Amino acid sequence: MKAYIDSDVILDVLLGREVFLCESSQILNICETREMIGCTTALAIANMHYILRRYDAKCAKRAIQSLREIFQVLPVSDHEIGKSLDSKFKDFEDGVQNFVAENHGCNLVITRNIKDYVSSQLKVLTPKEYLLMIGAAH
Repeated sequence: MKAYIDSDVILDVLLGREVFLCESSQILNICETREMIGCTTALAIANMHYILRRYDAKCAKRAIQSLREIFQVLPVSDHEIGKSLDSKFKDFEDGVQNFVAENHGCNLVITRNIKDYVSSQLKVLTPKEYLLMIGAAH
């Protein structure tokens, strides 16, 4: 299984968002233990660093270094940008992420914002839905 993990799930863990922390932590752990190949994009990494550095620049850098060990960081090309511009995705950035995931063989997207991926050809699940699907929900 190869999944694109949306930045909202990753940021749940990095920012300690209590309401979502348990399920999102389980997703990251599954990627870290290689039970699933977790992917993100170079664009998402840059955006997460931008968000994290507002809290603590040194911690932001360490967090990104850790993410690079856990996730396969996929490149963004002009091809995906063009596909997003021509797509029915309401949010350009979500479209870019989706087409990168498609073009790199991801089977699904794990996100808390299902509605953002309504135009996706990939299976789209929340962390909870994925955990229930594999029988790992607490």
